Parts: sequence; structure tokens; C-alpha cells
Amino acid sequence: MLTRQFSLEQMPDYPFDQDYDISKLVFFDIETTGFAADSTYLYLIGCAYYKDGSFQLIQWFCEDIREEAAVISSFFGFLKDYEVLLHYNGTGFDLPYLQRKCALLQLDYSFQDLKSIDIYKKIGPYKKIFRLNNYKQKTIETFLNIHRTDTFGGGDLIQIYQSYLGKKHFESLRSQRDPGTVFDTPSEAEILLRHLLLHNEDDLRGLIRISPVLAYSDLFERPIRILSAGVDGGSFTIQFESSASLPVRVSFGNDLAHFTAIGNSATLTVQVYEGELKHFYDNYKDYYYLTAEDSVIHKSLAHFVDKEYRVKAKPSNCYTKKQGIFAPQYELLFTPCFKLDHQSKLSFLEIHTDFLLQEENLEKYVTHILNTVIAKGN
Repeated sequence: MLTRQFSLEQMPDYPFDQDYDISKLVFFDIETTGFAADSTYLYLIGCAYYKDGSFQLIQWFCEDIREEAAVISSFFGFLKDYEVLLHYNGTGFDLPYLQRKCALLQLDYSFQDLKSIDIYKKIGPYKKIFRLNNYKQKTIETFLNIHRTDTFGGGDLIQIYQSYLGKKHFESLRSQRDPGTVFDTPSEAEILLRHLLLHNEDDLRGLIRISPVLAYSDLFERPIRILSAGVDGGSFTIQFESSASLPVRVSFGNDLAHFTAIGNSATLTVQVYEGELKHFYDNYKDYYYLTAEDSVIHKSLAHFVDKEYRVKAKPSNCYTKKQGIFAPQYELLFTPCFKLDHQSKLSFLEIHTDFLLQEENLEKYVTHILNTVIAKGN
């Protein structure tokens, strides 16, 4: 087994220290000869961890396929001092692969005592805002303008590792037969080894460098701070700050709402309805509808109106009308709510001075609209 360790001299540009002790945090990635643990081999595990003011990298490499257990044991022995494990789609592959390997090799290790952060899963609900063709780690790196040295894909490395094993075996046999044999420096096996280690190294460097992509999930999941809010030209505009800085500008929306964000600043613009809407009462059996006035009156006051001018109210006509400026809401977020008619699925809230002055309401409304826009798409 080969162990390689050195300083990366870089830090993640994301505030992990808001929630975690950065010295207890580990980025990790594995390299295998396929997806099924039962029929393929694990040949490399790499970790990036914080020490002495910067991140360090450590790699455990199988110089022989019989070293799987040694590599896995070294990895889990290393993890005992850490609490948080970061990865990219590790939930879908790396973690279950390693757990299955442990079972096959009869190694008593698990991840149960570690907090797991899957960057791929964290941004998954909000992928639409990136407008990317796929969400592989390399694609996210490109989105964030990150460039890597390695040019190989994971699939390419399977053949490279197989070639490495063959070349290393050949070089070893030749050295045994002829101790005086002089190989090129570096040898063919060493060149292939460099490619294998570099790919994993770049995956880990990339994993650290794409960590700011977590700021996009924070935009939807963490508290925001309202900067301003107002109505102008048929639009309700709210400017706010997110807790983490977005590294690349995003813009997304639908027919009713649109938002843009860059850095800590974001703007949500919502189309408003100006005019008359209706507020419908659920307890319509307690009201009479006044046919001449197109309004309702509570039954306790009905005796003041002649019977020929009133009828028992129905769900469709038990309302009061209101003139004003209204913003859409996709669920009953604020009351009273208003509609165009009783059958309308979309309801509205009235935008008035008191509403604009209550920051808590504005934060609640922004969160509601952002999550609805993402859920519905554009």
C-alpha cells in the first residue's frame, strides 16, 4: 500500500465554521474499477483535512488488489478523529460501496458516528437555477470557473489502473530476474500511477473549491435579511441579503415571479394585481347574499334587510370586495386572502403599509415565493 500526504495550501471559500469545527471536517473521494462492490475493486481513497492553517491531502493507494482491506482500515483509522464527512454524491456511491466492501472483507467499520454532507444532494432541490446539462462534479467546477489539471474521467482510470498493475508486475519480475536492470525514470508504471493519483487529487481539490455552491441551497434554507421592499410599475420588488455569498450570478423565475442573485445580494420581483378582488368567507351558512348590493351580511343582522333583497349565501357568493394592490401567494400564507373568483387556485395578499413595514412577513413571503418558483419551474 502506498500512502501519499502533502499540503494543499488552500481553504474552502464557504463558511463551514458557522456550523462546524473545521478541524473536525474531512472531504473524501474514492476510486474503483466499477460500480458494484461485489465484482470490482477499490484502489484509492483520498481525504482532504484541515491542519496547521491549511488543508492537507492524504491518499491510500492499492499497489496490489489484495491491499483493499489495508487501504480501508487506514481510511477508517484516520476518520476516528473527525466528525463531519463531505463528499459529492457519496450517498449514492462512495458510502454504500465502502460499506459493502467492509461486509465482504469482514471489516467492522461504519459511518454511523459521522455527520455526512453530500454536496450533490444539498444542491439537488435547486438544480434548476443553474441551467446545466448535468450535475457531475466537473460540470459544477466549470459553472464556478474552476479548472483542473487532470483530463481523465473516472471510466478512463479503470483501464489505466489495470495497465498500472500489469506494468508494475512486469517491472517487478524483471528486476527480480535481472537486478541490474535500469528502467526509464520515471518508469511506465510510475507514469500511470501519477495519472491515478492526480485524478483523485484534482477531485479533492475540486471538492474543496466547489464548496461555495452550498451557498445556493443556503439562499433557500437559511434566514435572509430584508433590505427594501416596495411596489412600482406593476411589480412588487424585495431586495434582501443571503447568509452566504453566491460565487456566480443566477437568474430564475416564472410568469409571476423572478429572482436574481449574486454575492450576498438578491432581488425578488413579483407581478402585482391592481384593482378589485374578493375575500371569500368559509362559514357561508352564517351569511346572506344581498342581490342588489353584491355583498353579504351576517345572519344576525339579516332582519334589517327585506327578505326579497336577500338570499342564503353560497360558497361562490359569500364574499366582500376590496380595491387595492395585491401580490400572489400559492398557499394560504397570509390572511385575509383574496381571489378573482371562488374557483381560483391562486390567492392574493394585500400589499399595504403595515405589511411592508413588517420584516418578518417579508422574509416569510420571499421564502415562500422562492421555494414555489423552484418547485414549479419556469
